[in-house]
Amino acid sequence: MNGTEPSDVELEMRLVLWSRCAIPMAAVTACLALSGCAHAARPVRHPPTTGAPTTALAPLISTTTTTTTSGAPLVSDACNEASTGLGEPGAAPTTAPAATSWYEHSVIAGTCPQVVDLAVGAGFALVSHAPTDRGPWVLQRIDLDRATTENGATFSVGTLAVAAGYLWISCGRSFAGDAMGPLLCQVDPRTLAVVRQIQLPSSRAPGRGAASLSVAEGPGDTVWVGYGQTLVHISSGDGGMSTSVPIASGTVTSVSVDPGQRFLYVALSYPTVAGRTVDAAVLEFDAHTGHFLAATPASSTVTNSVAGGALTAVPGGVWMSFRTGMLGETILLGQTDLAVVGPPSSLLEEARPDGVFRWIMDASTIYGAGALFVVNQNGVMACVDPRRGVPRAQEHLAEALAGNVQLLAVDPASGQVFATDGNGLQSITPPPSCRG
Repeated sequence: MNGTEPSDVELEMRLVLWSRCAIPMAAVTACLALSGCAHAARPVRHPPTTGAPTTALAPLISTTTTTTTSGAPLVSDACNEASTGLGEPGAAPTTAPAATSWYEHSVIAGTCPQVVDLAVGAGFALVSHAPTDRGPWVLQRIDLDRATTENGATFSVGTLAVAAGYLWISCGRSFAGDAMGPLLCQVDPRTLAVVRQIQLPSSRAPGRGAASLSVAEGPGDTVWVGYGQTLVHISSGDGGMSTSVPIASGTVTSVSVDPGQRFLYVALSYPTVAGRTVDAAVLEFDAHTGHFLAATPASSTVTNSVAGGALTAVPGGVWMSFRTGMLGETILLGQTDLAVVGPPSSLLEEARPDGVFRWIMDASTIYGAGALFVVNQNGVMACVDPRRGVPRAQEHLAEALAGNVQLLAVDPASGQVFATDGNGLQSITPPPSCRG
């Protein structure tokens, strides 16, 4: 690689490869829904036997549960053997890594979860066995230690998130029609039992589909759910809704709550800002009350986005990754005014082959163990100071195309990062310098 921008022909060839190797949109949507896909390891609460009234499980097609052993896994269609992401499986490190060394090894080959819950030691995916890849979607649990696979209920929509000790799945619409909003299914990650369905309020956004839910863990035992032009604050204990916040314009594409659980950040596609429609904006709210705090102006860099972006909240602000076409950027917006505060301009201008914050086609971010982790299709993975935007360490994952790697979880104790690359679930041990 010579460090120059790719030609149009090269970009087109990469786009073709990406379309063959990429994880299906359901997996991408799930990662965006998690706004970085990370949550701190915590004991899973057993679901209560009583709670708020729930609707019938009409959108669920079946609730059959089956188990297969590692000798005959149910292969998720989120995997693709042609992917050129994290490389061939290798042995887990047996010695302490050097200050600049990264280690990658395969946790489970041939199965690609959309989310990972380290508190229960499992990955989860919604898998379509239909040739059209449009559903119905079977909930699949993959045990990380035994590599066994269990099948749970079947859903009509393929979006999945993990937050506040539960799985959250968009499970269609109620039979009341468009007068009602989408249904949200709360699922116990240990048993795969559907705890309840929550009827969400209607949203004013045109084309409001049940598939466009984004979920983030809120303060205490709560989650924030964004869809259309609506934000809803829900208790995981009884499914009750404490707050519903209308959005004036645009459509919610991503939500994220900071690690201190004080601030809720929301990315919008095609909102109206200062009287004109822009491609994207970011809003900030009080995560406890839903009170509006700040918004990006029409002059913000985020308006260069193509239809919104993905958020990962960190102490002191929120990172946003967004496409500007076939290229994209990852930037840091400061808490309070959402001004761009990182990375340093010299690093943002750095492109292939070593660029962390300016990339081709796709990037994924996650916060954990005191660092922001970034991986992009430049083939670069880095751990970054979350407040300043300066890389602490970085590596090249592959020589050519890094594939559509999605970061799913960070172990707060060991600092290990779990990711899927189209070949299976991988564990990446970053160097000690990554620790915050």
